[in-house]
Amino acid sequence: MSTTQVLEQIVPAGTWSVDPKHSQVDFTVKHMGISTIRGTFSDVSATLAGGDSPTLSGSIRVASVSTEDETRDAHLLAPDFFDAERHPEASFEATFISPEKVVGDFTLKGATHPIELKATFTGPSTDPWGNERLGLELEGAINRHDYGVSWNAPLPGGGFLVDDVVKLYGSFSFVKAA
Repeated sequence: MSTTQVLEQIVPAGTWSVDPKHSQVDFTVKHMGISTIRGTFSDVSATLAGGDSPTLSGSIRVASVSTEDETRDAHLLAPDFFDAERHPEASFEATFISPEKVVGDFTLKGATHPIELKATFTGPSTDPWGNERLGLELEGAINRHDYGVSWNAPLPGGGFLVDDVVKLYGSFSFVKAA
């Protein structure tokens, strides 16, 4: 079976919209090189068009970030990090989709760079209310400096407070349009 035929089975033709109540984007970053800070963006939107040449585009509202620490979240929204007032959204536009990976352009804080994400598709299946759904899990990493997210503080023993590499995870439930 060709890659195109496999893609058509994984993402059947039609337009699929993300279910924002059952989708989120998470990130992790090392703090002081000893612990991992986890954060979630809960306000996500995305559209997946299926068929022989699937497309994917989406965005997150950066003000929806939560790390379970209000002070840290406020700092993340400031110009040192996301600069949410000037750049309220981060976005992604796929340039290549296969059963195992999604490649595209990720934009954060006004800077756009290519990113490759490991992909896992599940479904399609029908939910109890008759809606056709499919799932997509994405995983990858970025260097935050590429996006102008460069704030840091030196540690007395050497090194820095925040690691440069940020791991990204997306979990999406898509519903097929009627």
